[in-house]
Formats: sequence, structure tokens, C-alpha cells
Amino acid sequence: MEANQKYIPFLDGFRGYAILLVIIGHLSSIKYLYLAQFGVTLFFFVSGFLITRLLIAEYNKSKTISLKDFYLRRFFRLYPALILYLLVTCFVVWLLNYRLVVTDIFAGLFYFTNYYLVYFPPVVPENYPLTSSILWSLSVEEHFYLVFPFLFLLLYRAPAKGFLYIIGSLLIIFLLIRVVLWYQSTDIIFTLNEAYYTTHTRADSILYGCFAALLLYSYNTGLPAKLYSKLLHSKLVLTGAAIILLLSQKYEAAWYQITLKYSLAGFFLSLVVPSFLFIDAKHWLMKPLTNKIMVYIGKLSYSLYLFHWVSLKFVSNYFEKQTAAWYVLVIVLAFTLSILSYHFIERPFLAFRRRFGSHAK
Repeated sequence: MEANQKYIPFLDGFRGYAILLVIIGHLSSIKYLYLAQFGVTLFFFVSGFLITRLLIAEYNKSKTISLKDFYLRRFFRLYPALILYLLVTCFVVWLLNYRLVVTDIFAGLFYFTNYYLVYFPPVVPENYPLTSSILWSLSVEEHFYLVFPFLFLLLYRAPAKGFLYIIGSLLIIFLLIRVVLWYQSTDIIFTLNEAYYTTHTRADSILYGCFAALLLYSYNTGLPAKLYSKLLHSKLVLTGAAIILLLSQKYEAAWYQITLKYSLAGFFLSLVVPSFLFIDAKHWLMKPLTNKIMVYIGKLSYSLYLFHWVSLKFVSNYFEKQTAAWYVLVIVLAFTLSILSYHFIERPFLAFRRRFGSHAK
């Protein structure tokens, strides 16, 4: 299979479902929080898969990649909506008569919210719109993408056998880091948070997407590629993988949550998500992912991820949680802010991204 820069609608469909899982998890009681956690893991995987595919396509075309263009594309993709979100958050803090936690805003602006949240958490009122509570995943992604393109540029050589082995080794190392955390833990709650939020424990959720893209688009010969191709064509294997993937998210044992949960999720997502590349566009399995509504929600997913959080915190200061009015107001406000951000902030910057090689639609 050849990597290219063509738009793949079903990936936005997966993003659409990912953000809906995040929102449902955050709007529900604590026992459904695993839905939001899985939504973030799915986001990570899709991001790693898509960006690796684009890097391979760029390399195949020019035999190199432009780091400058890569980071400029990331800047114009993320910062406009992020700055708007931080401004809205500051306004909401002022409106609600809270004291602004300036370190929290700076943590969001400079992408260290995940470590800030774990190691330096501020004490704030329950409904304070703490940015680090939602921006932690952006920190993980940006830390990862500060390093991964350099590794790709230095080590990638088609058909990428050596690079694939390196990525596979890193997946094992991340798992071992979490195992060590578990065995050395003296505070289970703290260790659960550390394993979930920090880059050195969660970046493999993105790396699994990179690994799957490398297998599909670069490792075109040999037993691993042939086996992977057969698995992706097997409905029985994929059905089983999807079922195990969903069940694995609900198991609550602390040792599992800290160690195996993210590795198993990444492994089974590597079987499920890329399989849709081999399904006909008119197949019934494709329709839930490629219908216009889900694709549009996928395009809104970044803004929704940001603005559903500040909407939830804002409305919770005036209405009791889990009431009908609370649900309606949070959802309406979140989608309104997200649509405005997407069309009037993010879309205008698309032209800048295209100047530096973006093929986004």
C-alpha cells in the first residue's frame, strides 16, 4: 500500500466518535469516565497514524522531510483555537469572580499542563475551569511531535525495517516504564494519574498509530507485513479485536489501569482502525464513519475538545449537574463555541497551513 496525502474521511469519522466519547464521559457520572479516557486514546492513535502516513508520503516524494514546514503546520493548526480557548477561559474566570490561576494558563500556552497537573496541581474550587484538566493530552501530543519527526528524519529509510524495529522497541519500553511505576508505587491514586497523564507513560498511545502506519505503508515485504495484511482482511479477527478493545477499557483493577491498559488498547486499535482502508466505501460498516454529520463532528473535534470543558464548568456554576437544563446548556454552548472557532478562527488559518505543505480540507 502506497502512502499519499489524500484526505481520508473515515479518520475524521473516528475523531468524531472519539470526541463524542470524551463529551459523554465528562457529562456522565464518574463510573463512565472510562469512555472519555478511551476517546482520548483513540484520538492519540489516529493522530499518530495520520501524521506518520503524511511523513512517509513526503519522504517518498522528496527523499526527506521539512521539519520547518512540519512545525509551522502544527503551529497554525493548534495555536489559533488554543489562544481563543484560553481567552474564553480567562473571561469565564473573571465572570464567575474566581481568582485567575496564572500558572495554569501559562501551562496551557506552553504545553506542560500534563506534568503541571500531576506534580504541581493547584487547589481550586470544584467548578473552576482549570485548563490543565483538559489540555494535558495536547501536551502529550506536542511533546511527542517535538521528537518523532527528528527520529523519522534521522532513521527512516524505506522500507523502514530498522526504524520499525526501533518503534517496536519503544512500545515495549513504555510498557516497562508503567510496570516499574506500578511496582514502586506507594500512592495508587497518584500513580494512576501519573500513568494516565504524563508523556513518558502515555506517548506510546500515539506511537501505536505510527507503528501501524509504518507496517502498512513502508514495510511492504516479509512475514510481518503479510500477516498484518491478512489480519486486516479477517472479519472474525477484527470483530474479536473490537470486542476485546471495548471490554479492556472497563476493567478497573489498578495494576491493569497502570500497566497493560494502554498497550492493549494500542495493539487492538492497530487492528481495527487501519482495517477500514480495506473496506469498500459503500460497505455498511463505512457509513457510520463517513456520513456527513460524523465527518463534520470530526472536523470540529479539536474545538469541541477545548470548549466542551469550559462550557461544562461555566454552566455547572449556575445549574445542578446531570439535570436536563444542565445537559442542554452545556451541549448547546459547547457546539456554538466550537462552530464559531472552527469557521472563524481555524478555517482562516488553513491557507497558512497549505503554504507549508498541508493537504487538509
